[in-house]
Amino acid sequence: MNHDTEHCVFCAILAGRVVADIVHRDAHCVVLLDAFPLTRGHLLVVALRHAEHLEDLPQESVAQLFRVGARCSAAWRGDAAVRATNFLLNNGQGANQHVPHVHLHIIPRRRGDTPLLLWRQLTRFLNPFAALGRRERLARDAARVRALLAAGGPA
Repeated sequence: MNHDTEHCVFCAILAGRVVADIVHRDAHCVVLLDAFPLTRGHLLVVALRHAEHLEDLPQESVAQLFRVGARCSAAWRGDAAVRATNFLLNNGQGANQHVPHVHLHIIPRRRGDTPLLLWRQLTRFLNPFAALGRRERLARDAARVRALLAAGGPA
């Protein structure tokens, strides 16, 4: 393991050293719940290969990242409360990428959620109360996403 992957939380999750709520896995990526969500059900589509920049991944991995992201978006839109989704990919630390490993955010949006989303954007890593009940919330959201993905048919 090189220095980049040794300290990467996503590489630790992929290696099974850190617990995460994984809802999908294939040959190119995994989908997991963001531990610091901007909205309920905020997903991360994480490349299996460690790379800081999208253009450093094989083209098939890039394509699969977005195919899976689109599938997750469609699944969330199967929930009557979810009106739309945001796709966000910060391509490198200079673009506000907190973990230097390619990952695509799929953020479900609900009516009236903008004030809360903006508040969480400002405080999500600072709020000491966010950890209260986090495991239970993430497990509940993971079960919901798995059900939505299953209802959407095969990958």
